[in-house]
Formats: sequence, structure tokens, C-alpha cells
Amino acid sequence: MNSMKVLLVIFFISLSFVNPSSGDLIEDFCRKSNDYKICVKALRADPKSSSADQKGLTRIMLQLSSAKAKIIYNEILILLNQTEEAVLKQCLQICKDNYDGAVDHITSSIEYLDANNFFSAASFATDVVDDSSSCEESFIEPPIRKSPLKPKSDEFLHFVVTTVTLIHLLDNL
Repeated sequence: MNSMKVLLVIFFISLSFVNPSSGDLIEDFCRKSNDYKICVKALRADPKSSSADQKGLTRIMLQLSSAKAKIIYNEILILLNQTEEAVLKQCLQICKDNYDGAVDHITSSIEYLDANNFFSAASFATDVVDDSSSCEESFIEPPIRKSPLKPKSDEFLHFVVTTVTLIHLLDNL
């Protein structure tokens, strides 16, 4: 998991070399994220984005992250009820706990963002990366099981990393 944090740090350093462009705030802001397409697509889908500043756009991304975490959490609950196999059930229980934590961490991140404490907001959002990764890691510990959550977890993880990059941009304003 430390490798993810190292990659995030390297990415943030590389942001300092990005030339700003002029034009649409969503496009300009998302261009500085680690995934322009995901950022623009998510923000364009939310009507509140058109009148939001950079902090507001970041808040929307955190709210979307929370919604995505809750969807995965609810899927885990369904899978837990359907699963008979003990090891798979244990992995899903770990994921349930992790995604419950992820929702709490996103809520804290939003609270710190609202208070203009961008360092703590980024820290709690980074904890969400750890939560999601820990869930998936539970499936690769012996005895190895195939994660039924892997595609959604990977998508969620990428979305949250994109959101974390946006929070770090606020700290540089």
C-alpha cells in the first residue's frame, strides 16, 4: 500500500510542472488531476458543478466518492447474505468493515474541506484509498479467493485517487 502513497506523492510533485490553461473551470481544474476524463465526466454530470468554484468541484467529487462507496458497501451486504463459503465470507466481512470506514473517512474529508483544512481533507481521503486497497488485499491472502468486487473496487480506487489530487490542488491556491 505504501507504493500507492509514493505514487501519489510523485504525481503531486509532477503537478507543479503543469501549465495552466484558460477557459472552462471544470476542464482547467480536471486537467490538473490524474484522470482528466473521469474528472470531467463526473463533474459535468452534476448540475451543481456549473456554478461551483474549485473547492465546490472538489466537494462534489467527494460526495460522488461517498455515493460510490455506499453502492459497494450495499453490494457487499448482499454478497455476505448469499455466500456460504467461510473464507469468502471472511473476506467480504473485511471489505464491509473497510467500506464502512471509507464512508466515514469521506465524511470527515468533506468536513475538513468545508473548514478549509485541505491537509486533513486530503489525509482522510487518502485513508479511503487504504480502505479500498485493504478490502482487495484480503482476497489475495492465502487461501486466495477471486474478489467479486474487483472491477468496482478498482474503479472506485481510481476515482478516489483522482479526488485526492484535486484536494491537493486546493492546498496550492
